[in-house]
Amino acid sequence: ECAYCLTINTTICAGYCMTRDVNGKLFLPKYALSQDVCTYRDFMYMTAEIPGCPRHVTPYFSYPVAISCKCGKCNTDYSDCIHEAI
Repeated sequence: ECAYCLTINTTICAGYCMTRDVNGKLFLPKYALSQDVCTYRDFMYMTAEIPGCPRHVTPYFSYPVAISCKCGKCNTDYSDCIHEAI
């Protein structure tokens, strides 16, 4: 409903972490199969104001910005974790 589009540049966590794929996956419990991923250590939310919005529309958009990253288990509370079935 706003009159303008807005381009937002942000930072994300992405990259490679040391992992080891185990043999005998069928015989291990699921928790033993989890791999470390590049995920967020610290992040914050920034807010941008979208110009040209009508009075009844809230003209603010909040988005995450990575402050620092780490290799660790993927936390579904704030990350989109994709699990590929075996």
